[in-house]
Amino acid sequence: MEKTPLSLSTKFNRRNFIKTSALGAFAASASVSPFDGFASASAEAAQPASAEHTVAGSPYGVCAHVGGGEEWNQIPKNLLLMKEAGISWIRADFSWSGVERSEGKWTFDHLDKVVDETNKLGLQLLPILDYDVRWASPAYKHLDHWLEYVKRCVERYKDRIQYWEVWNEENLKGFWQDDPDAANYATLLKETYKTIKAIDSNLVVVYGGLAGVPADFFAKSLDAGAGEFFDVVNIHPYRGGIVTKERLDQFAKEIDAFRQELKKRDLPEKPIWITEMGWATPPVFGESNRRVVSVALQKLYPDKDPKVAFFYDERYDPAQSRAKNDFINYLPPQYANNDKLATFLNAEQLASISLDDADMLIMPPSEGFPVAYFDAVARFVKSGGTLVLLGGVPLYYETLLNESTGRFEQGKNNPRFGQSLDELRISWFAWWTRDGVPESAPTIVAPECAKELASFNPVLQSGRFFEGTKIKEGDRFIPVYVGKTEEFSAASACIYDFNSDYKGAVVINSIQDDDGNGTNRSTVANQAVFLAQSYLLAFANGIERYFWYEFHAPERDQRDPEHHFGIVGQNLDPKPGYYAYKTLTKARPACSEGAKLSVTNDCCAVSWKRPDGQNGWALWSLRYEKEVDVKISGKVAQAFDYLGNDVDKPSGTCKLSLKPGILYLIGPENVVVE
Repeated sequence: MEKTPLSLSTKFNRRNFIKTSALGAFAASASVSPFDGFASASAEAAQPASAEHTVAGSPYGVCAHVGGGEEWNQIPKNLLLMKEAGISWIRADFSWSGVERSEGKWTFDHLDKVVDETNKLGLQLLPILDYDVRWASPAYKHLDHWLEYVKRCVERYKDRIQYWEVWNEENLKGFWQDDPDAANYATLLKETYKTIKAIDSNLVVVYGGLAGVPADFFAKSLDAGAGEFFDVVNIHPYRGGIVTKERLDQFAKEIDAFRQELKKRDLPEKPIWITEMGWATPPVFGESNRRVVSVALQKLYPDKDPKVAFFYDERYDPAQSRAKNDFINYLPPQYANNDKLATFLNAEQLASISLDDADMLIMPPSEGFPVAYFDAVARFVKSGGTLVLLGGVPLYYETLLNESTGRFEQGKNNPRFGQSLDELRISWFAWWTRDGVPESAPTIVAPECAKELASFNPVLQSGRFFEGTKIKEGDRFIPVYVGKTEEFSAASACIYDFNSDYKGAVVINSIQDDDGNGTNRSTVANQAVFLAQSYLLAFANGIERYFWYEFHAPERDQRDPEHHFGIVGQNLDPKPGYYAYKTLTKARPACSEGAKLSVTNDCCAVSWKRPDGQNGWALWSLRYEKEVDVKISGKVAQAFDYLGNDVDKPSGTCKLSLKPGILYLIGPENVVVE
């Protein structure tokens, strides 16, 4: 068995519309109270003597819209909560439209309060100079007006704010207020940099945070002359859980691409910051799919709890990045922790699926389908099994096993698409296949399911529709959701209940809910896991500072993810993510050095040197709980989980049960995961 020793020698020198990818992981053991740790922790980590030094050396930040609204009204309570969690940096909009609300009339009272309160608590602001005003839009075409705004802001606060970010997500049209163009941003950045440095050459200019990790946009801006006119590189690498080795490698590759663009042009390497990254926790996560499955269970199995199987293969998304529990949540409570009622099938098992394995098969949300197993699944349906297909037009793309990577990959349109739909008696249509069909229609519950969904009011749009034109005598077509306008009405989720020569059923929800591969929504518990993991992985890839998006969750809209990114709720009540952040800064305090990552046997270990001289370690597994052999050299002074709960201190050569929720060890000289 390969052993991977870890060393401590390596040092590491708002709104967004591109939040993408898949999710996964799971939280701490239910047997432990998740928030006990800070009352029982044996010792707090030593801090550097100088508070200013601590803040300057802190990599820990959050995005907070403290310039106005609820968050401004709750100053300083929200700032105190940040400080208590070990958060030193606050990124906030200093928007042009907020200080020049009508042309030539300037007001800074609201920002004065923000600066005063953060300074009192020894916190550091990263203001964003951003957006335009109606008489000077887009800003890059009105640089005289823009630079007047820049000058007034920077001159007012230059003695108390050192860092200034120039725009936010300029590669998105919604924020740039014009077609995004790297050369145009380079023009605005250059003049802004010169203006700021003329006020004080010691001030630091931060490149505007790019939505995603678009190295091509960054490269084009460098080619347009931007390279000499910023001090810090800045990205917003939103994604799902970084919970496979492939996803770890991709994260590292994307970050390194920015360094390579600087090197190609003989530009000095600059620090890279993440000024936005996080996971939203809307309560209706997967709710649309859960409701469809619930209706199907009631309609098709009124007198029993059928055995349900999920297709869940480590080589197939979203199993690569989602916990099994996320899928169990589709089912009623009696299915939880009940392997007699709920099971998971890999690809080989799917190839021979029968009624001996399950009554109902639920596929992961996707328009793709592992086509090599279609015939087996069709036989399952014909013989009496129920197939559940979620997320778009079913069977639309073929998904094939790539032998070189060992992963299933979604490919081109399924060449058997029409034939497969015919075989399952599915009839679908959309605006591009039939005249008179709207591209999008408000969704309502179908009358046929009003009883089962009496309390559900879906705030959804439908764009793919189904009908029962291919069913035979004895079969039933049952609409579940309907896309409806004044002129149009058709099912967007439905049940094909066969009782002719076929004996099973097909359940379809075409609405792409919040739980597919292309989303970074999460559960509240998983948000905490992702937070701790992503910070440590960012540090291991040389990220100097990371601002979590975001601190406060307004929570007024239960579906809009923008209302649920925060790690404290509307009334500033902490979520598990807050405690995960507080535990992270306890384990790896500001001014710690190093973040050395090793991955062995699907387990991660990150090590660092703390400012008190002790070594810190973080251990976790990818995706699943896993028992591993670990060799620990030196004494473990503290051991606690990612929410701050003390755990038994391991020693010597031992077995540890690692989970996606991080285990922190403070003190040992070396840790080897076998």
